[in-house]
Amino acid sequence: MRLLYLMTEPFGIGGVQSDILALSEDLVGRGHEIYVATTPGILLNELESRGARFFEVDFHYTDIKGFVKAALALRRIIKTEGIEIVAPQSVRSTLVGYFGLRALPFGYRVAATGRRPPIITTIHNIHNPAHFRYGGYLLNRCSDFVIFESHYERDRLLASGLSDAKSTVVHSGIDTGRFKPLIPDPELARRYGIDREKHRVFGIVARLSEEKGHDYLLEAFACVNRENPDTRLLIIGDGPLLAEVREKATGLGLNNAVVFAGLQRDIPEHLAIIDVFVLSSTRESFPLAAREAMAAGKAVIAPRIGGCPEVVADGETGFLFPVRNVAELADRMRQILDKEIYVQQGQNARARVERLFSRKQWVDGDESIYLRWSRA
Repeated sequence: MRLLYLMTEPFGIGGVQSDILALSEDLVGRGHEIYVATTPGILLNELESRGARFFEVDFHYTDIKGFVKAALALRRIIKTEGIEIVAPQSVRSTLVGYFGLRALPFGYRVAATGRRPPIITTIHNIHNPAHFRYGGYLLNRCSDFVIFESHYERDRLLASGLSDAKSTVVHSGIDTGRFKPLIPDPELARRYGIDREKHRVFGIVARLSEEKGHDYLLEAFACVNRENPDTRLLIIGDGPLLAEVREKATGLGLNNAVVFAGLQRDIPEHLAIIDVFVLSSTRESFPLAAREAMAAGKAVIAPRIGGCPEVVADGETGFLFPVRNVAELADRMRQILDKEIYVQQGQNARARVERLFSRKQWVDGDESIYLRWSRA
C-alpha cells in the first residue's frame, strides 16, 4: 500500500507530527510505502529516518493562488509515486485533496482497483468554533471516510453534517515501550533542585501558549505550595508566553518552587521525576501529553473539557476539574497528595493506557481502514 499523509503544519514539535512519526515507522515496518507532504520542520530528519518519504507542499494556504498551487503539487506527487491512499490530517488539506482529485479532471487511477485514490481524513482536533460548525458538511462532501481520535470530536462533526456511516473513532496510541514507569534519575532531579525523598512534584508538558492555561496552574499551585512548601512544579516546554509565565511565577512568590525545564526531547525521563501530571488547558481534544504521562505510570489531573473525560477516569486514574476553576484545581492537587493516592492512581493509569490507548491497537485500527479502502 502506498499511502500519502497531508499535513497543514510544518514537521516540527507537535501532537500530529508525533502521530505521523509513529504511524510511519510502524506502517513501513509492516511493508507499506509511506509518504508525507507538508513543509519542513525540525523533526524532518527523524521522519525520513523512519522510512517515510517527504515532499514539500504548503497546505497552510492563505489565498486561492496558494490553494491551487498545493492542489497541483499534490496531483503531481500522486501520479508520479502511484499513490493508493490519500490521508489528509485536517479539513484544510482535505479540501485541497478534493479539489485536486475530484473537482478538477484527473485521469490517474489506482492500478490495483482502477479507481481514483480514496481520501481518508484523520481529524485530530478542530479548535476554531467557526470551523466545526460547517466542518462535518465539508468532510461529508470531500472525504470518502473520516477517522477521529476521540468521540468528542466525532460527535461535534456528526452534529454539523457528517454521516455516521462515513466515520469512526480510532484512539491514537502511546508507545508503551518508551513511555513506561521508570526509576527516577537522581542526577536529572538534582539538576532541577528536586529532592525525590523530600519534594512532591507536580509536572506539566505543554507549549507555553494561551490555550494551555499555565496561569491557572500557577495560581492553583501557589495555594497548595503555601500550605505545603515541599511541593514543586516542573514546567516542561517552550512557547510565546514563556516570559509572561515566568513573570507570573515570580509575582506569586514561587521562584524557589517552580522549575522551568524548557523544551525537552527525553520526556519519559522527565516524567519519571514527577509524582502527578497536571493539565490546565482551556481547550483540548484528546490530550497526547496526558496519555503519555499515564503510560509512564503517573496520575493525571485534567480539566473536564473536550476528550479529557475519555482519557482520565475521574477518581481512578486521577481527577477532573471544571476548566479555569483555580479553587477546584487546587483542591484536586491537595486531594491527590493526601495519603499519596497518586501512587495507586498512577498504576491504574498505566493499566488504562495498555487497555485502551496502546500503539499497536491504534496502528492496527488505522491500517485496517486504509487496506479496506485501498482494495475497494
